[in-house]
Amino acid sequence: MKRTICLVVCALFMVVMMSGVALSAEKKAAEQDQGIMITGTINNSNQLVDQDGQIFSVADNEQGKALLSHVGMKVQVKGTVLESEGKKLITVTAYEILK
Repeated sequence: MKRTICLVVCALFMVVMMSGVALSAEKKAAEQDQGIMITGTINNSNQLVDQDGQIFSVADNEQGKALLSHVGMKVQVKGTVLESEGKKLITVTAYEILK
């Protein structure tokens, strides 16, 4: 009887652990697929300001550093946005200077 209960508890534990791993993998894949396009300008504070006035900090990666060298220019940026504590951070994957 005790052995059966122990086996059932262990089996349930394994099911819960496996479902957690599967759900986290799906969430990461969904986050990576959510690349968005934002059109805006780079301000003097090294931020991207979109057409609606929303401000995005630019992540410190190679594409982001290159983008920040175009202060005052209108750009179209492709990347992923993370929001934390009301602040938005964009990780730039590609950008284009607009005229």
